[in-house]
Amino acid sequence: MPLQYIYGYHSVIAAMSSSSLVKIKKVLLVEDKYQEIKKELKKLNISYEIITLQAMNNLLGTTKHQNIVANVKEYQYFSFDELVTSNSMSKFLRFLILDRISDPHNFGSMLRIAVGNNFDGVIVLSRNQSEINGVVAKAAAGALSIIPICQVNNLTLTINNLQEKYKFWILAAAKTPKAVDYFTVDCSSNLALIIGNEGEGISPKLLKHTDYIVQIPISPKIESFNASVACGIIANYIYLETLKIS
Repeated sequence: MPLQYIYGYHSVIAAMSSSSLVKIKKVLLVEDKYQEIKKELKKLNISYEIITLQAMNNLLGTTKHQNIVANVKEYQYFSFDELVTSNSMSKFLRFLILDRISDPHNFGSMLRIAVGNNFDGVIVLSRNQSEINGVVAKAAAGALSIIPICQVNNLTLTINNLQEKYKFWILAAAKTPKAVDYFTVDCSSNLALIIGNEGEGISPKLLKHTDYIVQIPISPKIESFNASVACGIIANYIYLETLKIS
């Protein structure tokens, strides 16, 4: 189902920006909440409506909305060419590639991680992938309005294109005998980080097309980190290394 509502303070505030990739049609507020936001909405010429708390709960099917909702236009994905050319001024490009992330909370968290670590875009499959919805927007805490997302039909072809045409190094987060510690990777080039499905990891077909398989050293007391946690650890390393060479 196409994105129709986003909710939560940070998600809506980010979407109110003129540069937001999420476009608001109307804001819904619970009764006497957010007086300052009402003033800002008037300045921005964004219409709003006051509704009851119960009406908002019923509309969204959740109480975790922080009394603010935005009715938004359908989300527009970037094309692959748009994703690459829109970031052509960056010294090195950083993309996050998601292989069949099914949990919307994880998806939203990874969008937030991508923005927080200054990545230039996110690439997802057009199938077997969590859709962009209100849960994703809430977990992303405003990142959905900032980070370009490209939807593709074939990740293998996309990776090959990044490698051959745009000189990307492709990193895949996975535990295999060939894996190297993530903090040993040189970041002085265009990089794309692949994070795989929460249960199955990255597909074997994709792993064959990566330049580095990277792992996170971890205590033997647990088997692995959550997909979004692993994403955050490796993405932050890439960010910090990028700051050194910028």
